[in-house]
Amino acid sequence: MVATLFLKEHTQKFSPRIMIWGLAILLAFLEFFRFNYSLSTLITFALVPIAIAFIFLYPRTPLIRKEEFEPVLFLLFWLGYSLCSYIWAQDRLLAADYSLLIFRYLFLFMFFSAVFRDHRLLSKLHLFLAFIAFLYIVTGIWEILTLDHLPPSRFYGSKFYRPTGPFYGENNMAAFMLLLTPFLLFLPKLYPKLWVKIGTIIGILLSTLIIIIQEARIAMLAMAAFLLWFLTFHNRVHTWLFVFLLIALIVGVVNYYAPSLLHFGLNMLSREISSLENESRSVRLSSINIRKQLFWETFDLAFLSNLMGVGGGNYEHYMDTDREFRTAGIINPHNWVLEILGNFGIIILGGFLYIYIKWLYLLYKKVHISRGREKYLGLMYLSSLLLFIATSSLPSSIRWNHLIWIYFAGINAYCHNQKRIYKDNL
Repeated sequence: MVATLFLKEHTQKFSPRIMIWGLAILLAFLEFFRFNYSLSTLITFALVPIAIAFIFLYPRTPLIRKEEFEPVLFLLFWLGYSLCSYIWAQDRLLAADYSLLIFRYLFLFMFFSAVFRDHRLLSKLHLFLAFIAFLYIVTGIWEILTLDHLPPSRFYGSKFYRPTGPFYGENNMAAFMLLLTPFLLFLPKLYPKLWVKIGTIIGILLSTLIIIIQEARIAMLAMAAFLLWFLTFHNRVHTWLFVFLLIALIVGVVNYYAPSLLHFGLNMLSREISSLENESRSVRLSSINIRKQLFWETFDLAFLSNLMGVGGGNYEHYMDTDREFRTAGIINPHNWVLEILGNFGIIILGGFLYIYIKWLYLLYKKVHISRGREKYLGLMYLSSLLLFIATSSLPSSIRWNHLIWIYFAGINAYCHNQKRIYKDNL
């Protein structure tokens, strides 16, 4: 009898559910702050049989709820379409590889949608994302000061000042720093303490500095627009004064202890601002003109394929011809919408845009009916999802950044969450 009670108590303490939740947190961290691509892949596919076993252990737990039905249906259809594109794709190995990526998206979305059904985990998601944003900033500053880089970086083993964080390239890091900026910026609204406000301002200033050093122009423009909106509509006059005083203090301290670093940052900012104007006037293949040409090349490929797409992963295969001479050797779309259109056509693109716009609409409704801290939490998610437009246009492709589908699972869970995260209206 005593042994039975002991086993029952400890089985409840160390239940499969708790083990899976722990693995989920570990996997989420490894996807957002990836040290090793193979390790996160191994954990992902190790979780597949564990998740299947969990379904048999808890048969009453619904695999798909109505809240996840449309995104899961889209991902299943996308996977099926990608597998079918194997028939008409010129490089079938690329089509098979892209299908495996979509399967991974599907699993991650379904798995983390199930994880976020636990309100305790969903209520802490924004803090996890703020923590990740903080880690990106700390890592970026470490790279700038030491000129060292993490193993995933394309600069690993060489001394170079541009930070890449836990990503391959600097544009990837700038993209996801931008995506997570709202989770830092709105923190003082959720936790109105002086140290939180000071930490947030310093974090945002350092984040902006990193993006300037990375020369990520889309990120700079999006960050500037977002900060202007935030300071104009969500702050009082004394906050503006506080920000300017803190900036002046930081500039003064940096100028005293490291004047060369301050001059370097100001020169980088001045050069990037002037280069935007110069590029817009240039008739040469500047980055702006290259992106314009990629736009037209993608539409050309889409119409050549009768709007069906050239097949999963085959966009680069088709671009790696005489088309690359018109895009200065760039064969990646550098835009998630263009990538989907070029590879999979108008039907898959329409499905993704439908899901994305519906999430925006549901978040807007939540913000509209919410008050106090609950409203600012909604604005965190809404503004971040809007910044995804810029995020998806920064790197050559985000298809290898599977963290996006964990993020989307959190967005979807929050959109349909009926419980309040914060009980008060501070």
